[in-house]
Amino acid sequence: MRKKLTLLMATLLAFQINAIPQPPGMYVKDRYLFTANGDTVILKGFNAMIVYWDIHGDKNFSEIEKTGANCVRIFWNLAAPTPQPADLDKVLENCIKHHMIPIISLWDATGKWDRIQYCVDYWRSAEIVPILRKYQEHLLLNIANEPGDKAMADTVFKSTYSSAVNQLRAAGLHMPLIIDADGWGRHADAVLTNGPYLLEEDPDKNLIFSWHLWDPANWGTGTVSEITRIINKAAATNICFIVGEFGPCEQCDKCTTTKINWEYMIEKAFQNDIGYLPWVWKWTDCHAIVNNETGAYGSWVNPGWGEEVALKNKYSIQNTAKKPADLQTGLPELTGTSAGFTASPNPFTGEVNFNIRLNEPSMVRIVISDLYGRKIRTLADGYYEPGEFTMPWSLNEEDVSVQPGIYLYTLNIRTDAGCKVETGKMIKL
Repeated sequence: MRKKLTLLMATLLAFQINAIPQPPGMYVKDRYLFTANGDTVILKGFNAMIVYWDIHGDKNFSEIEKTGANCVRIFWNLAAPTPQPADLDKVLENCIKHHMIPIISLWDATGKWDRIQYCVDYWRSAEIVPILRKYQEHLLLNIANEPGDKAMADTVFKSTYSSAVNQLRAAGLHMPLIIDADGWGRHADAVLTNGPYLLEEDPDKNLIFSWHLWDPANWGTGTVSEITRIINKAAATNICFIVGEFGPCEQCDKCTTTKINWEYMIEKAFQNDIGYLPWVWKWTDCHAIVNNETGAYGSWVNPGWGEEVALKNKYSIQNTAKKPADLQTGLPELTGTSAGFTASPNPFTGEVNFNIRLNEPSMVRIVISDLYGRKIRTLADGYYEPGEFTMPWSLNEEDVSVQPGIYLYTLNIRTDAGCKVETGKMIKL
């Protein structure tokens, strides 16, 4: 008996030594990212060059939020304009305040493989670690943007990033870490081939791998066949994989001849639960989504790109991004004067009209489900200006399963001032 107890205790001790630490916030399991509360997160948001034109995100986070984005990949650069630790603290706080996951990324190693350690040293410095830990519940850390101007050998890729990850973990940083592909982010196979090894090397097993689609449609990884291969391989490899950057074309002065297959990519990625982040929210060239002067939602530029990827395309950010529940907390409840809502007729036979009055710009989501919680239809999920709206739910061929009985609607209205959530029953005769 004593021998059995000794063996059992030794087994338990070994398990404790090898057990993965409990993550302080979001975590990766197989190919999915989860919040601390267990909500699945498919990252859908925008890259934003925040450090240059809105260092704390005071102006632009509220505009990006209107798209329904659940994250922002924040451009951070130490060479210029030399942001201070207090700036990092404020920009992370503001992004979370606007109910989006901050993906903080250093650009100082862009195209420079030998600068990865420079980025690691910044993240693990005594001034920065406490700030990152302060927001670790909702934070993702992109170690370095697009390091390396060519494809590195697998042995080099693995040893460099294994060292980087372990240094950051030893510094007490346990949020998910994002690793970009080499070759300016384009060499997808670097992360697809080496991702499983690096996951095993990470004590936390908490890594996300990022590919940047910048090859045009007729070359490299930009062809339909290559996009298909890469996304299929990512799903089969069972790693958490995102498309961290992409645009309408590779070269703005040759946009027609260097067009990128971004429409195909976001459809294929959506079908495989893979996140994507367009480049870039506002700027002066053909990759910009909104006007560079204002950065305002609705000031779409570059027709065929800006409004399409943000709003109109079937697989756009607004049509596919979902915010985890714990990013929607902390808002005061809107009073009855801020918004009005009725659903009629009730009971109904063929159509229900949802009448909404908005007194300020609002994000509105209306979901119809059955009594078992199965979603039947999303009637609204986007940004609306003040006014009165009628959104009909007309039963048609898409709703053949809607038989007489009781159904539920859930309304979520969110503004800068607060939120309103309402659930009600409808009777189908």
